[in-house]
Amino acid sequence: MYRELFKIGNFPVRTYSIFLLLAFVAGMLVVRRLIKRRSLLDSQIVVDLAFWVIIGVIVGARLLFVLMHWPDFADQPLRAFNVMEGGAVYYGGLILGMLFGFLFLLVRWKKTYPGIGFKSFTDKLFTVMDAVAPAMALGEGVGRIGCFFNGCCYGLPTDACGIFCTDGAVHYFRGYGLPTDACGITFPPQSYASAQYGVDHSIWPTQLFQSGGGFLLFGLLILLLFVTRMRKGQLFGIFFFGFGALRFGVNFLRWYDPLTNDLWTNQIIAIGLMVAGVVVFLLGHFFFDKVPTVKSVAAQRRRMEEEARKREEKKKRKSGKRK
Repeated sequence: MYRELFKIGNFPVRTYSIFLLLAFVAGMLVVRRLIKRRSLLDSQIVVDLAFWVIIGVIVGARLLFVLMHWPDFADQPLRAFNVMEGGAVYYGGLILGMLFGFLFLLVRWKKTYPGIGFKSFTDKLFTVMDAVAPAMALGEGVGRIGCFFNGCCYGLPTDACGIFCTDGAVHYFRGYGLPTDACGITFPPQSYASAQYGVDHSIWPTQLFQSGGGFLLFGLLILLLFVTRMRKGQLFGIFFFGFGALRFGVNFLRWYDPLTNDLWTNQIIAIGLMVAGVVVFLLGHFFFDKVPTVKSVAAQRRRMEEEARKREEKKKRKSGKRK
């Protein structure tokens, strides 16, 4: 565990925050690249979209945490706004971040394409969703490394031969003479896990399971982009199903407060994500066209640029004649 990287004056720069920032930046780059290469949408929209998604993620993650742990905030409700004290639920950020992103695109495209119809809007929306899917999987892979260094989202106890985590390094248990029979990790005394289990604990590295699952899902989605031409929306459907399945499995190994029933709340949401993934996949199959090839998109972009250049030259000639 290594919560703090360094300080700028009295302000601590936390490892978790750095990995979240890396996850967002990496995700933005992936979305921008995919939209530019695989659609005719303006890739510059990604920056504005990311801004509103980040706002939604922060508000949603904190809001769901407060709602799930309201007895802890009932006496001091203003603590709900103190995000620096920690406490966030990933699902809340995921849901509200997507909602904010949807509302942003709805408003932006209503202004950019006056009179846009439902079919045209959903076609564009599913195109963006397909670009966002690999980015979200990559963000899960990168962001959960931050969870590991922060010591949050830790696992249940396991009798395991595991990894011994100190403040500055990670060492393998085996050979250190520490009593264990199976595979787990032990965090230092000042960690959340030690506060829950005591200093002599061995727990499942659920943060690393989720991180590895995120990277694997990212690789699968990118592979599918290269080896097959799916219909619009189907890639996002696969992501939703895969992400829900990953969380459903890992949640059984994670520690959740039994008094608040957090485990089953999270499992119900995970099942909901899997069902939503199937629904989105089928919607794409029955109602949307296949994703255009990279070559066809590039050719059409060149034609559009050429037409724009000719229109600009025509305007200049007309302007010159008037003079």
